[in-house]
Amino acid sequence: VYVLSAFLMRILDEGGHCMKITMAELARKCGYSKATVSRALADDPRVKPETKSLILDVAAQYNYQPHMVASNLARRRTKTIGLMFPKAPRTIADPFFLEYLHGVSETLFEQGYSLLIPQVRKRRVMETLAQLVAHSRVDGIVLTEPLLRDERVELLRDSGVPFVFLGSTVGNNVSWVDGDNRGGALAAVRLLGSLGHTRIATITGEPGLVSTEKRLAGYYDGLQALGVERRDDLVWPGDFTRQGGYNAVRDNLRQITAGAVTAIFSCNDLMAIGAIQALSEAGLKIPADISIMGFDGIEVGQYLTPPLTTVQQPVFRLGQEVARVLLGQIEKKEPIQLTLPVEIINETNTIGPVPGGK
Repeated sequence: VYVLSAFLMRILDEGGHCMKITMAELARKCGYSKATVSRALADDPRVKPETKSLILDVAAQYNYQPHMVASNLARRRTKTIGLMFPKAPRTIADPFFLEYLHGVSETLFEQGYSLLIPQVRKRRVMETLAQLVAHSRVDGIVLTEPLLRDERVELLRDSGVPFVFLGSTVGNNVSWVDGDNRGGALAAVRLLGSLGHTRIATITGEPGLVSTEKRLAGYYDGLQALGVERRDDLVWPGDFTRQGGYNAVRDNLRQITAGAVTAIFSCNDLMAIGAIQALSEAGLKIPADISIMGFDGIEVGQYLTPPLTTVQQPVFRLGQEVARVLLGQIEKKEPIQLTLPVEIINETNTIGPVPGGK
């Protein structure tokens, strides 16, 4: 009676339900080794179907739940993804990256992964990245803002840790997900041209980034499509921040007030917002005095008066696809390069015909 009572106490809880048992106990009840039971639970094809079926039935009968930490260690998995955000002057507070993070995190959490977001100090990106991949602390890494010459790629390849970029890279055999930067910039300039604008300035992004080069190339494509000659004095350096857009307009205000510029294509929305602030401080009305367009389609742009005309990227979906591609890399699938379409929204809000028909 004592032995039977002890056995029942191990198997049943107070409510009469089966209690959790260990893998060792499950293996004894099935009559197989722990290794065979582990393979069966992992759906290993080396285990015979009838053996697998028996083990799964007994596991269900006794409410067996695998210990996730031990299971991940056995497969050399941490179920943790490292996520790198851009270095200064951009930050995680950038509305674009907040929406993107939502897409990444939701997709990874659904698959049982956690996120590790290390703090990156300026000029210490490589050191932080090296620490992240050391001792297999993460199963994979998500990066942003590929550089034209990106030493992170070589470091990660040498480490063997799967990785994916938000943004296209210049090298082959690297997984990335991006919006159509060049095509979107081309569409923006062509739209401005359709309203009679030929004196179109652009505020560029941070130097050295692939996205900066692609959006600038799209701007040049647009000018070519309009039959307009390039002018270096209409290419205004920026850095993808609100302050960068503000400074670009302030530094070139004389060209605007003299009528040498009738429209501005800003290579992202934050710079467009900074530019609008500088234009307003100068007493210029949008779009009556000057037209302006952005790129990204961040939500805050829709709360301006009027809402910002912009090239909208599917930011949340970019995050989702980045996560899905990384999960594929973890499973040793071939590298994927994915470009998502973009669209222009709020077409008649912050752009209009050339002032005075000029």
